[in-house]
Amino acid sequence: MNALIPRPTDITRPFWEGLRERRIMIPRCQACGGWVFYPRRHCTHCAAQDLAWTEVSGRATLCTFTIARVPTLPGFAGAEPQNLAVVTFNEGFNMNTALTGVAPDAMRIGMSLRPVFDVLDAAGHTRLLFTAD
Repeated sequence: MNALIPRPTDITRPFWEGLRERRIMIPRCQACGGWVFYPRRHCTHCAAQDLAWTEVSGRATLCTFTIARVPTLPGFAGAEPQNLAVVTFNEGFNMNTALTGVAPDAMRIGMSLRPVFDVLDAAGHTRLLFTAD
């Protein structure tokens, strides 16, 4: 696969740097305790702007999925089918991702998942995938 290389912004940089270190860092509101993903400058629960990057376990369950038999972008050509998924982290927030090492007919809503840190290039750019636990 020729996956796309992420382009971190000031807001997302801690997430991408965490993945390089095999850590999943997610913003958490210091006012209400809510998790904020995707990263942004304010809490989506209470609108506070007091967010702190916090490491999460990476343990998750499969919330929903679809099987893309045509590449979703040219950079993903050659990896058909793509097992696209929404996972729910044990901490309670959702993330769009993809499953790896799981046959399409083995995917089940509610299945336990663990993170896979997929290194994309020699520079260490890494994306977060999931596989069956």
